Amino acid sequence: MKKELPEVPFNKQVPLDIEVMSFEELQVKLTQSNSHNPFAPHKIEFYLILIVTKGTYSHFVDFQFYNLKRGSVLFIAKNQVHHFGKGLKKANGFCIIFNHLFVDKHYFLTDNLRLNRLFNYHIESPILHQKERREDGLIELISTLYKEYIVKNDFAKSEILASLLRIVLLKAERAKDLCAVTDVKKYWLEIFSAFRSMLQKEYTNTRSSRAYAHKLLVSYKFLNDVVKKLTGKTVKAFIDDFVIIEIKRYLISTALSVKEISYKTGFEEPANMVKFFKKNTGITPLKFRQRQ
Repeated sequence: MKKELPEVPFNKQVPLDIEVMSFEELQVKLTQSNSHNPFAPHKIEFYLILIVTKGTYSHFVDFQFYNLKRGSVLFIAKNQVHHFGKGLKKANGFCIIFNHLFVDKHYFLTDNLRLNRLFNYHIESPILHQKERREDGLIELISTLYKEYIVKNDFAKSEILASLLRIVLLKAERAKDLCAVTDVKKYWLEIFSAFRSMLQKEYTNTRSSRAYAHKLLVSYKFLNDVVKKLTGKTVKAFIDDFVIIEIKRYLISTALSVKEISYKTGFEEPANMVKFFKKNTGITPLKFRQRQ
């Protein structure tokens, strides 16, 4: 196990902001990787979508395996920890990779609709099965996206790929919206997304609920109500759970000592991190690592 958790950036040598591969092509690329081990936990700095068209495949994301079958689509968000499984070669499907620049440049949506549900793994399941999508033509659309990606003619290729991927994401967002149990206001999702993004950057500096509300220019009560409505947790409980996940990622994916992990996750004293972890999980960090 490496000392540090590998963080894999989007390949800058790719001329477009998107890559589309069949599972067969993906398998070849993974076995040729020399920058990191794709079959061991690593953090990605881009967005990843896996679609199974034949067979079954189990993929690891943040401490659990997700079982995909024909028609299943898995959305893996930027900064999540995942790894590929050996069973990938036994299934057919597609892999879509795109970086944040695609979202910035091409995901031109109205103010009340964003990438709110697909990659919001704190409040939504990251997987969509065929029965949830019904007959929406998503697999056929993804197949068209792949065919366009491999076409030799480069004229307007970037724009066409962006348009097709945008429709893929919109269809998936619609399926998520149809599956939603509660009546969620789009503005709540935007506030929550902004809060989560800020938390990812600032959690090592502060775990104060009121500090995040202040930075978001909303009242603490409003932020607490939004987070509780979407996750069933208070802001404080959500922040604590978020930090616990980060600690767990380091524990199972690196060889860093508990002392080193405590400093990396914003604790001034290792004893405080151990106490915090045990209070929220019921076991010590070392016991958790041993069990994994």
